[in-house]
Amino acid sequence: MSSKTTTLGLGHVRREYVLNPITALAFYQSSTDGKQYLLAGEDTDIKIYDVQTSRFCGQLPVFQAQSIHGIAAPSGDVSQHRLILAWGGHSIKVFPEDTLESLISSRNRNLDLAKGAIEARAPDWIFDGRVSPFGDGRIVLLTAHNEVILAHVDSGRNTLVFDGTRSPSRPILYSGNFFWTSRDSVLVAAGTVFGEILVWRCHLERSPEESQNSEVLFVFTGHEGSIFGVHISPEIQTSTGETLRLLASCSDDRTIRVWDITERHGKQERMRQEYETHISDARETGFGNNVEVTADNDGSARCVATIMGHISRIWQVEFPQVQMLSQVSNIVELYSFGEDATAQKWYLSLSPTAKLTHQSTFSNHSGKHIWSHATVSTTDGHLLVATGGADGKIALIGARTSRFSPRMSSNGQTLSIDNDTDRRKAVAWSLAEVTRSCQKTITRQGNSDDVPDSQITAPPGAKPKNAKEAFNRYTFASDRRLLAATNTGRVFVGTFEDIITWTELNLPDEIGQIVFSHALLGTSGANPMAFIGTTSGDIYYFDELGAPSLQLLTKIDGKVAQIFCLPNATKSHVKEKEEFVLSDGPAAYSRNRLEFLVTTLRSTQAAIIQVDPNDLTTRHLEVTLETGFMVTAATLSQGYLVIGSRKGIVAVFELGDDKYSLLFTFVVHLNEAITTILPLRSRGDQSHNYILSTCRDGKYRIHEIVTESSQTDAVLLHEAQPPFVSSIEGAWFSDNGDGTRDLMLCGFRSHNFVVWNETHRHEVATVDCGGSSRSYAWTPRAGFADGFRFVFTKAGQMHVFSQTLDPHRTLKPGGHGREIKTASVSGRYIATAAEDTVIRVWAYGKGDGGGRWLRCVAALEKHAAGIQALRWHGDQYLFSSAGNEEFFAWKINRLDSDDFPGLAIVCEAVFPDRTEVGDARITDFDVDDGFEGGSGFRISMALSNSTLQTYAYTKQGGFRLLGRSAYTGACLTQIRHLGETHVLTAATDGHLAIYAITGQGAAVGGDGPADAMPVVTKLHQNTIKSLDVWRIASAAGTSEYVVVTGGDDNALGFTHISISISSSPYEGPEVAIGSKSLVRSAHAAAITGVALARLDERGEALVVTSSNDQRVRIWRLGGWLRQQQQQQLPRAQLLHERYSSIADAGGLEVFEEVDDGEGEDGDGDGDEVGGGKAEEEKGDRRRKGKRKVVVVGVGIEIWELDV
Repeated sequence: MSSKTTTLGLGHVRREYVLNPITALAFYQSSTDGKQYLLAGEDTDIKIYDVQTSRFCGQLPVFQAQSIHGIAAPSGDVSQHRLILAWGGHSIKVFPEDTLESLISSRNRNLDLAKGAIEARAPDWIFDGRVSPFGDGRIVLLTAHNEVILAHVDSGRNTLVFDGTRSPSRPILYSGNFFWTSRDSVLVAAGTVFGEILVWRCHLERSPEESQNSEVLFVFTGHEGSIFGVHISPEIQTSTGETLRLLASCSDDRTIRVWDITERHGKQERMRQEYETHISDARETGFGNNVEVTADNDGSARCVATIMGHISRIWQVEFPQVQMLSQVSNIVELYSFGEDATAQKWYLSLSPTAKLTHQSTFSNHSGKHIWSHATVSTTDGHLLVATGGADGKIALIGARTSRFSPRMSSNGQTLSIDNDTDRRKAVAWSLAEVTRSCQKTITRQGNSDDVPDSQITAPPGAKPKNAKEAFNRYTFASDRRLLAATNTGRVFVGTFEDIITWTELNLPDEIGQIVFSHALLGTSGANPMAFIGTTSGDIYYFDELGAPSLQLLTKIDGKVAQIFCLPNATKSHVKEKEEFVLSDGPAAYSRNRLEFLVTTLRSTQAAIIQVDPNDLTTRHLEVTLETGFMVTAATLSQGYLVIGSRKGIVAVFELGDDKYSLLFTFVVHLNEAITTILPLRSRGDQSHNYILSTCRDGKYRIHEIVTESSQTDAVLLHEAQPPFVSSIEGAWFSDNGDGTRDLMLCGFRSHNFVVWNETHRHEVATVDCGGSSRSYAWTPRAGFADGFRFVFTKAGQMHVFSQTLDPHRTLKPGGHGREIKTASVSGRYIATAAEDTVIRVWAYGKGDGGGRWLRCVAALEKHAAGIQALRWHGDQYLFSSAGNEEFFAWKINRLDSDDFPGLAIVCEAVFPDRTEVGDARITDFDVDDGFEGGSGFRISMALSNSTLQTYAYTKQGGFRLLGRSAYTGACLTQIRHLGETHVLTAATDGHLAIYAITGQGAAVGGDGPADAMPVVTKLHQNTIKSLDVWRIASAAGTSEYVVVTGGDDNALGFTHISISISSSPYEGPEVAIGSKSLVRSAHAAAITGVALARLDERGEALVVTSSNDQRVRIWRLGGWLRQQQQQQLPRAQLLHERYSSIADAGGLEVFEEVDDGEGEDGDGDGDEVGGGKAEEEKGDRRRKGKRKVVVVGVGIEIWELDV
């Protein structure tokens, strides 16, 4: 088959969205408004973001088909020749500052972005680049062979002129770093493939021909792997007056080393002479006598500190360019960035002995790899660190990263941050010190965020704990009041202001042992209270606004076991004049009522106590529990009492005459405690009764309580397992101040207490508390979305951790952190699955300004093996398959609740019919509906062990085997239904095989009939990696299909198949291969994605392909219809080709965007474009308008296709 290129408008593609790894970052201070901006290299373009507001300012095209590897921007003190340098591979581009300023200010919408830009090609791969800080327009570049290239901009000819290369030797590098030391000299640090570090000075004023244009200063060995990152520090003034310059390095051996590269001229000349006889042989190849020849073993002595860091390889290290040292601390900050997708902060103590100490770990990215970073010191002296990951996310670490400004409280007061140290504060108190504070009004400031969580220490001079008395219970009356009790019955109240002050409450002599109420969300801001129960049945209250004492409230029969303040929820539009009002805390109440649940020891009797906060009168409502039902969580939701137990059972009660009667119970997770139950607000006029529960199995769930007259049940709508902990201990909704609320979860991971934002899927805080086997309590902070307080006992002391702002902020959201293997589109949603075994569901749309957005609305983490295939069926079902014969059916739900804007998804079924070994991969599958009485699905699966099997599936009946067949032994890679009678498969041997399906009512327990032989045809030389099928209109009794395939042989195949129904009742349908053709070398690498985008009345098809050669190609196929085959040979014509940013492409889908938010109806094979046969009327609809093409791999790319 022949192919040729054309320039027709048909088949033109335009890239409209990309989500790729962030490969370069640089801060840029505008010369116009003085604000900080972040320049991010994403594939071939630079994207510009306002650091303060997160506003996307514009996009600057840089290269045509080369990703950006580095960006260098001028510092704020450079006033002339402010140039922006970008490089990637051999490519270099220099922009004038005016280009960025115009994009930032948006003053010129029709700006010619190419004006003034200079592009050049370097003779070697570039590792680092710098623009001269002296404003003279010079540029230095470091190549992969340790050469420095000096260049300058010739403004007259608008070219970049290379002024020669300079190098003392040419080893192969994996990393490099520059530091300008003077106008005519740069310091170079180079890390080699063979584990050595070269530090040398390049004299720029000397010509490249001069032998003294470079000067080797140091050669360091010690790492046991390739050097992945090096960074030179600025000059550091120590408290002794000494000036130091340090070098940090990281390696494949997972160590970070710090070297002293201060030039002490007494030794330097002797060292230089000794290097000259060895440097060439030992360094250019990496083999030979790699002996340290430094005088007095100076290289080993200059390694001042070493530490093991990260759990995998470390890619980069950096010293912030401004080091604030004091005579007391002498501490240098250092950051590292690794394959484990974390950034870690270290302190290098310079005295008395240099030592690296770990401070913090920032887990702000998904999957693997932080590929880029940048640091800047703000005008107020704070450090800001930006990280870019393989997940496409840009995160900001450091002060001034709050998502929202402090706002007004309910009483009109400004909720401001007291001071910078209050952003993250950790204070440790012994019982002795708390007692002294009460007696002498002694207070103590907390440690600032400069002190790590792992080093929370006791106050100076604190005495050891009393073995007979210690803190054992905590609760919060509000985020400003903490109650702490000892095992002897003493109660202390801590007040949070700039510092913590303590007061001991005067208690009645007969109070004895006490029980605190659970302050899951803090009590009401209007009337903050805490409740205390005793073994005698007395219930006291502490009123934050009243006197510092306990007041008797009421009494119950029996010993108080637990007290649960009860939150409630109505509709999200409740007004102040209505009876029920939402509060920020668990004591949700009407204007005349506060409610809490009290349970008693060894009794099935409990009580709801209603309190009028005006006169403190009470009313008791009886609650009878089942035997053995130990309450662990409770809530009120639309008048119903919902209680969770330690055994994972939830009970729903209905209010009658002064009594709550049991309505029904349901199991969440047997023998796993329910830790929190929260009501969700309904949206608008809806009256759905949603509750959210957390459990110690590490999952949270959303149920709808259905209490119609004919049915009482709890319907599971959503179930998710966040990745941050193995046990979830609590949940709350944070108020963002803009009308939205985020779902916050907390729990324990190993010895850490972790707070997780589930709405945006990132960690908010991690506190080293020693684990869950201790007394603790926590509460959110009113007015601060990421704020909370956490109190716990550790080593006999009480530790109080407070946070107002998350030290991390998302500047640009990301996605998968690993390679995406497959994708499927429903019209409304895009589903992707990656090597991290996570399925993400995305919504794709257009913003108010015309820009495109891709938002993750759900993440599903249930698969344990690599996911192989995804299929939508309408917008209601998503199916997924993976290794180890995993196959899941997911039910999609949409909640009418403002508290949960994302999709609610639950795994409806797990495929049970695995083989005895169970190690095969379900490489592909296809789904039809209309079976099992119209409510079920027919699912055919292709397995890596050469097995083909078909099942009928319903929610009630599960999976029922219809038939099973075996291929030749080759791995099956693709499968599609051809109507109701046949199945098409493709395999690693390059063949297509067509099987007849047995009747849907006849279950087959073993292999299919022996005479049911498939129709097989050879097409590709080896593996068929991608396949698409389109059903075409045909004569009665005959079905025709066009099959397009992409192979590992780089070829594109076309096959015409017809299936004719025989008029004889004794003969089955006849399968015929009408024609088949192959376009050899259709791509330069394997074709991993193929889809049919259009089929017109003349039989001409529009085909889209993607490949590992990072190209997207559009083809026109014609001449394959039966009547056309008699006149001409089938032909393929290449219409358009574009560079694709997606490396390691895993799949391709074509879809028609749904503008009105309504997805396609689930109508069987036709609901997924390119995923099987198409109904004729749907084919007519597809011929109109434009199509979207999504390509997945290392990132996501969406194109607009002109059909």
